[in-house]
Amino acid sequence: MDKTMNFLGLCKRAGALVTGEDSVGAAARSGSARLVMTASDAAENTRGKAEHIAAVCGVTVLRLPYDKDSLGELLGRRVCAVLAITDKELAKAFAQKLAADNGDYAPAAKALEERLKSRRERRKSLAKPGGSMNE
Repeated sequence: MDKTMNFLGLCKRAGALVTGEDSVGAAARSGSARLVMTASDAAENTRGKAEHIAAVCGVTVLRLPYDKDSLGELLGRRVCAVLAITDKELAKAFAQKLAADNGDYAPAAKALEERLKSRRERRKSLAKPGGSMNE
């Protein structure tokens, strides 16, 4: 098992991983999903649903180089075709690890980093000078 796969296990232990079509869709709709991923051998219909919900909700979506069985074994399930990382820093780090291993993922990693960066900047611009947004 490679380091990138192990990182998914870390996300699970951190409580920042959602699995299954329904759970991932709910996380994307609620705005908590930061990165949606599908297994390399996910059914076309499953992949299409994940890509659609990610596009509608403005979430980056990746097709992983791992199959459903490998992901399921890692996550303690029989199989896993769709999953999402809900923590923005873990999602960014995971995408960067994928990009480091396989250059095909570099554009997605860059897009995710830019999306998170723009959210941080937007939050800073909304904050009152000398105060916080929670005031």
